[in-house]
Amino acid sequence: MLDTQNQGPQCTACGSPMKLTAIEPSAFGHDLRTFTCPHCRRVQRHIIESTATEAWPKMS
Repeated sequence: MLDTQNQGPQCTACGSPMKLTAIEPSAFGHDLRTFTCPHCRRVQRHIIESTATEAWPKMS
């Protein structure tokens, strides 16, 4: 579940708030966001709706 205050999920391993470490374009109108736990280094990736990716150039 995403933490609305930090805009990131809680770590499923230790419960700490995760930090956003990368954003990549995914399907049209969506981002693939990578979150990393600062305590146990667990990584989670989420596809999230975003209007910002619409402005990114299309890859050939």
